[in-house]
Amino acid sequence: MRAVDVLLAIAVAAAGAHVLVSMQWTAPALLFGALALLAPLPAWFGWQRPLAPTPGLAFISFVSGGLLGYLGLADWAPVDSWAADFAVFGGLCLAGVALLLWLLVARPPAPAGKAGDPATDTLVVAVVILALLIPRRIPPAGLTLALPWIGAAAAVLAPMVSRLGGRALLRAAWLVPVLALLPLAEPVLHAAQRPLLGALFSALPAPRGETGFAPLARLRADGFLRPARRPVLRLWVTSGTPPPYLVGNRLLTLDAGYEWKGVDSAQPELAREATASGQRYRLAPGTASWSLAAHSLRRDNLIFVPPGTQTVDLSEAALSRDPAGVLQAQFTGRGERRWQAAGGPPAAEAAAAAEARALPAFWDAELQAAAGRLAGANRAQTAGRIGTELRARRYSLNYRLDRQAPFRDFFINRKPAHCFWYATAAVLALRANGVPARLVTGYRVSEPLDGGLWLVRERDAHAWAEWQDAAGHWQTLDATPLDYGAAMADYGGGALERAWQRLAARLDAWWQGVELTDGQVQAVLLAGLAVLAGLFVREYRRLRRVAAQAANSREWLRLWRRFLRTSGLPERPQWTASDYLARLPDGWSAPRRAAARRFLELYAAARFAPDAAPTAAAAALRDLRRRRLSG
Repeated sequence: MRAVDVLLAIAVAAAGAHVLVSMQWTAPALLFGALALLAPLPAWFGWQRPLAPTPGLAFISFVSGGLLGYLGLADWAPVDSWAADFAVFGGLCLAGVALLLWLLVARPPAPAGKAGDPATDTLVVAVVILALLIPRRIPPAGLTLALPWIGAAAAVLAPMVSRLGGRALLRAAWLVPVLALLPLAEPVLHAAQRPLLGALFSALPAPRGETGFAPLARLRADGFLRPARRPVLRLWVTSGTPPPYLVGNRLLTLDAGYEWKGVDSAQPELAREATASGQRYRLAPGTASWSLAAHSLRRDNLIFVPPGTQTVDLSEAALSRDPAGVLQAQFTGRGERRWQAAGGPPAAEAAAAAEARALPAFWDAELQAAAGRLAGANRAQTAGRIGTELRARRYSLNYRLDRQAPFRDFFINRKPAHCFWYATAAVLALRANGVPARLVTGYRVSEPLDGGLWLVRERDAHAWAEWQDAAGHWQTLDATPLDYGAAMADYGGGALERAWQRLAARLDAWWQGVELTDGQVQAVLLAGLAVLAGLFVREYRRLRRVAAQAANSREWLRLWRRFLRTSGLPERPQWTASDYLARLPDGWSAPRRAAARRFLELYAAARFAPDAAPTAAAAALRDLRRRRLSG
């Protein structure tokens, strides 16, 4: 067993274990590592190698991996694993890891002193790419931290050892100090990952970031937030013009720790009625003036609807409100998370509860005076003046406020912050002027695709205020500064990514027109997987036959060259067996000519036959050599 084989085995074992550990599958990672380390043994014992993966077999493997990821990886992977959010990409990674192991086992031995054989180059490049792109399990520790470094180091050393032999190991000794500094080198790898992943996900949805919907959230005195571009909802406006907001929940109480709590319990009960397509839940009375269809790309069962929603239609799931006041549908298994909503102007409700007028414990005379200067002649004017004042300020995701009195610093000193702070200021300023108000969390709809299609991302998570007018209607007040859109534009994805989202939305809309149940969809996907498996087996068997024929061709060529050396005749592709027989040396005896004739006849008859073995021709050539015809 050569050193290059051991290094490649270590590289593949570390890379595959790194991928599986990042998915939080420790036991499969250990099993894969053991199999990869044992992969060179069959060649060492002289056992027959399998065929190496070809581009066609690799393509079928990747398609099958992506399909298997879609079918089951989201359910099999741990909830907090990245593979649960990117099931198809996770399936592709698993297919790639399996192909690496296959290529390692099937890799033919390279001639000594020769570097750069295709199998080794493929393994080296793939291992380095996996080390750079696959995210580390957080928090990384111990061997988990070292896996990508071990894989990359072994992959880089393998071709060096193949070319330089023992001298490469002496040069590799310079890497020992670097390996000892792995904890310090990890931030460097993260820094290198950031631009690489940014370029990769400019064409695909990005992983989750630091922003997103949170039903109960705390106001923090400082922050440096990075919005995530991951899509969470697709919307199709089917009639009218719904409000550009999606409500998650409505909160009433801000405690002394700057955490919003107290779900508005005055929201109406959910009245259910059966429809031809499933269940309809009525949230409010009234006649609908708009309607939309929604498809959630989140992994939870939360439902988001615009303000003023009157009915929500679900095909199968039951609708309820969770303890945080968020609508939640009991979707089953991998069923599509879809619903339809219809609504209109908000209906009048009873007077708001006392909590909608209460001010937090930190509210003092100075804050009251500042809010009082924004009062208008009536509730609508007061809300308008508060919105105008706050929207004229500056939006920022990178902010720092006084830790002892963050709201005072924000409100009095006009410090920049994000939407949650502005929504809080609007609610408290309204309450300070006698206007019932509540804080609303959810999403802001701001990214149109085309044809009534809209895309909602995690970066669109938003907070705003609602206030109750004298007639009992709850009105929306978004006090976020006007530069909010410009700040979010940097996190909207490139043109290629938006084109992909438009295509995905259109395919999604088309697929909904195909009347298939979830069971039928699963059956179609499994049938496709079975077809891929059949194609894989058929292609592999075909390649085995081609490989056997190629081996026969190489053996025939070897025999022919030995015959030419034995006879001393030149190689002339245009000559036939009769031409060679006519040009045998004159000094050959009749038995020698008979042996040569027999070889040439066997060669002419069987050389180009698909499955002809050169056994008889090899015996004839040995007979020639025994007769010492070489002179």
